[in-house]
Amino acid sequence: MRVRRRQPCQIEIDDRLSPDIGALLRGTMRLDAEVQCHLLCPVTGERIALSRDELALIATLDAREWVDIDALAARGPLDATAIAALAARGGLLSDADTPAAEALRKGEDDLYAVGWHPQAAIFHAMTRWSGVTGEGGTGADDEARSRRMHEMVRRHGLPPPHFFVRDDALEQVRLPVQPPTSLGQVLARRSTSRHFDGEAHLPLDDLAAVLQGTFGVLGTNEFIPGVAGVRKTSPSGGSLHPIEAYVLAPRVAALEPGLYHYCTATHALGLLRPLDGSDARALALRMTSGQTYFQNAHALILHVARGERSFWKYRRHAKAYKVLCLDSGHLSQTLYLLAAERGLGAFYTAAINDGDIEAELGLDPIREQVIGANGLGIVSKGPKHLNLTTTPYCATSARDGQHLTPQHR
Repeated sequence: MRVRRRQPCQIEIDDRLSPDIGALLRGTMRLDAEVQCHLLCPVTGERIALSRDELALIATLDAREWVDIDALAARGPLDATAIAALAARGGLLSDADTPAAEALRKGEDDLYAVGWHPQAAIFHAMTRWSGVTGEGGTGADDEARSRRMHEMVRRHGLPPPHFFVRDDALEQVRLPVQPPTSLGQVLARRSTSRHFDGEAHLPLDDLAAVLQGTFGVLGTNEFIPGVAGVRKTSPSGGSLHPIEAYVLAPRVAALEPGLYHYCTATHALGLLRPLDGSDARALALRMTSGQTYFQNAHALILHVARGERSFWKYRRHAKAYKVLCLDSGHLSQTLYLLAAERGLGAFYTAAINDGDIEAELGLDPIREQVIGANGLGIVSKGPKHLNLTTTPYCATSARDGQHLTPQHR
């Protein structure tokens, strides 16, 4: 068997703190720090523990040249059995014919072929979630939210203020206040909704209008044969528009509950898998990492980036992955405004179980990345204690108050 170094190969060195038992027996409290090394896998997202000898061996290897493990063992510090075990754990790439070894080789080949920037690939792989349920999604009332905030202040102190002032500014130029416009009125109504009517069904016309207005194509332009650009209502890096919309529809009128892909070419929903309504709501809860207030949304719209489309132009570019995330943000704001215009509720969350969503949709995370999710629906008529309520604020007649005190620099 032959092996070579992983590519990309990023090593994390940190400390594991543990109580000093001897000190505890003597009546004192002391923590011992043990240095730990891990290889961060850009294919699986695993943190692969390494011994010092394994780290030393990896540092001697080339990522482009295969080395026979017997010849490598002769150089030390590991024998052939230990080297094979390291490769089996994913610490090295091997030419073994096992499914795991073949998957790692294919994964690294695909990362290079698609055009991932090495650090972006590692970041994406290491920050994917599966089966996560966040504590923040379980609060059902003002009291629970207040307890969480008090605990955060106890641990971290007060947050930096909302308003920020540069004391080194040479002058403060007061700007004229503009009169309200129709767009301004929609912007003022834009808000995040956490309360949806659990009995109503979202009209299909509303879902269709929001999908078309957010993701639909307004025009095309062929730059050269086979290379075309499109224009949508939101900007996109390089005019590439890599974000696809997948719809989980628990309660949409005239639409079977299920998972759909929105086809922008034909303005149609392609049914990928039918679901029972209750199963669809349970899946929405799992996808949004247990944020209970989102499971009653009438439609969950998943933002899935076809990263290979953006990376075709921006190959191994340090900013390309950031642009994918920005594209999702642009689309989310457009969806919010369309929802506000129609009197609907909307939300956006990046606290999602991307790994579970990939499995449900049959995605290859090297080529297709789940970025976030919008929710859409009819707002509940009952109390809305989880929605943000505010007192009107005017910058030209700012009131004094502790929560409005600006931060100066």
